[in-house]
Amino acid sequence: MKSLAKAVITLTAFTVAERMLGFLFKIYLSREIGAVGMGIYSVALSFFFVLLTLLTSGVPLVVSKLTAKDKSIGGKICSAALIFELITAVVVCSIVLAFQKPIGALFAESQSMTLVMIMLPALVFSGVYSAFRGVLWGEKKFTTVSVAELIEQIARIVCCVVLFGIFKDKIKAVALSMTVACLVSAIAVALFYFIGKRKIQSPKGHIKPLITTSLPITFSRTTSSVNNYIIAIAVPFLLMTSGLNSEQSMYIFGSCVGMALPLLYLPITVVGSLAFVMIPTLSEAYAHGDKKSMCRQIESALSFSVIVAAVILPAYAALGGPLGTFIYNNTDAGIFLKKSAWLLLPLSFENIASSMLNSLDLEKKSLINYLIGAATMYIICFAFYSRFNIDVFMIAFGVSLIVSSVLDVIDIKRRTGIKLSFFRPLLICLAAAYPAWLFTDYVFSIIPGTVLPIIIAGIGGVSFSALAAVVFGAIDFDVTIGKTRKKRKLSRRKAKVS
Repeated sequence: MKSLAKAVITLTAFTVAERMLGFLFKIYLSREIGAVGMGIYSVALSFFFVLLTLLTSGVPLVVSKLTAKDKSIGGKICSAALIFELITAVVVCSIVLAFQKPIGALFAESQSMTLVMIMLPALVFSGVYSAFRGVLWGEKKFTTVSVAELIEQIARIVCCVVLFGIFKDKIKAVALSMTVACLVSAIAVALFYFIGKRKIQSPKGHIKPLITTSLPITFSRTTSSVNNYIIAIAVPFLLMTSGLNSEQSMYIFGSCVGMALPLLYLPITVVGSLAFVMIPTLSEAYAHGDKKSMCRQIESALSFSVIVAAVILPAYAALGGPLGTFIYNNTDAGIFLKKSAWLLLPLSFENIASSMLNSLDLEKKSLINYLIGAATMYIICFAFYSRFNIDVFMIAFGVSLIVSSVLDVIDIKRRTGIKLSFFRPLLICLAAAYPAWLFTDYVFSIIPGTVLPIIIAGIGGVSFSALAAVVFGAIDFDVTIGKTRKKRKLSRRKAKVS
């Protein structure tokens, strides 16, 4: 557990740095290209991520699992992944090129398809990246992988700033920076692979198993990306049915999905890091039939995801408005952020629960649960046809996450027999959320200035929530202390015997 905690802390540190850079970059972009530009880019990016997920989602996960079981075949698995990824990338790019007109007709703005074409070469670079990354991931070289991802983020920011000075069309420059960043990250991770004295070996006998094992995972994760793409098409369409024109619908979509929602993902970075680290460790425990270790990891992770989200929620609910205005200079983004603060809980919980299903070889269950949640969202959205607004979307999105999370927990419990211990910290944190929100709002109102009140009130609100969680027992230090004391007693007994 110490190694797991160390890996999570290390990965979180790098991820926080990467997310902060990405966060600052998104602020920069929003101010340079505006809400409408963010909407056009978000639509293009959602389709690009469908292609990217189709290409790179299942392979690195399977490569990591196989490498974790037998490190000696890492070179063979890497070769098989490279061949499969490159062939798939060429096929996917050819299909998009051949059908670019009918695909482009699906977008609310034709410029979105132009951006997709600019980002298309990034698929080839990402295929190379995912093959090498899978081996490093399987060897638990989390720091190395994190450094490569950080390099990609830095390369993208630098490239975008430079291209803004060269090209008049800034939206196209943003798309081109994505392609360049993927090239840089592919080169970086390849260098890390070979610097570690690893070799590329014959893939004979490994290509077919790699394909057959990765396809179900790829299909599952591609479905998620397809859903995001459909959202990017459906939400502007539904907004137009309520009387808005295409530019107005893109403005609202860009303000909400392009600006507000990414802010919700920022504070739960640590939960994403835990999910990333848990895939090989939980898979290993499951492969060895260590049920006790599985249950301990799962119960702790679910409780942790609940506490992290619930502690931060009141600060977002109180400061969403001023945050959106200060960061993006967009009042609507702040309003959306404030209204959607409650999504932190289902976002955090679903993130970790779905990762656990994949680690427990329940990928199909994960897919089915996700589809049921997505179907629920669309039913709610289209029930408000001609009366649709962004508030309906946020409610529908939250309900879909809750439905998927509940189904995930049911499947996890059936497989492992875990206790639903996360309910206790959830209820405690929710009970403390309202007074924490009032406290945060009050602190913000009495401090003059623009930035200072947001910082002090935010820190105060999170501290208030965290203190309440500790006082009322949501965070149980007694269990941790008890375990530490038992370990000390055992070590003393062993010392006496020796």
